[in-house]
Amino acid sequence: MEQIPSLPTTRRLVTGHGKEGKAIFEFDDMLTPINPFPKPEREGKTDHTVEAAASPLGVTLIQGSTEELTPDNLRRGQGEPGIVCQIVDLPARSKDTPLFLRRNQSLDYGVVLKGTMQIVLDDGAERTLNEGDVYVQKGTLHAWKNISSEYSRFLTVVIPSEKVKVEATGELLEVTKIPALSD
Repeated sequence: MEQIPSLPTTRRLVTGHGKEGKAIFEFDDMLTPINPFPKPEREGKTDHTVEAAASPLGVTLIQGSTEELTPDNLRRGQGEPGIVCQIVDLPARSKDTPLFLRRNQSLDYGVVLKGTMQIVLDDGAERTLNEGDVYVQKGTLHAWKNISSEYSRFLTVVIPSEKVKVEATGELLEVTKIPALSD
């Protein structure tokens, strides 16, 4: 998939340790975008880039392996669950483009890097986020909507969590899978 013209390619720099314990640069590469919604009508429109980093919970950093940072292993649901940092690029959308509501089994911290976006909750409530705004998303059923005329970009750190439990009923709320970002 080609890079989005209005946004720079994301560079990933990962430090680690060599066999002798000295600090090294394990990765210094440009990330390749992926399309998590592979539908013909959205051909060429990238909604997410490959995640910038992933690590299993409780990862040992002594002479850490670089295997978990290869592009094939960075999609959610591949390998052990862990903390993921990803860059998300949202195209400008027409008013009639349907929203994709989904629930992640995670606590997400994010910051808008470029553009203006809205987060939409399952009851239709919306909030607008501008460049520099920070959000915390706690396993809610939600959708993202780019309301600017160009691509918007945000960075999010995804931390695995327990399923959301409804206080009134005890029901555990299920996760919504995103095809190319999950198993």
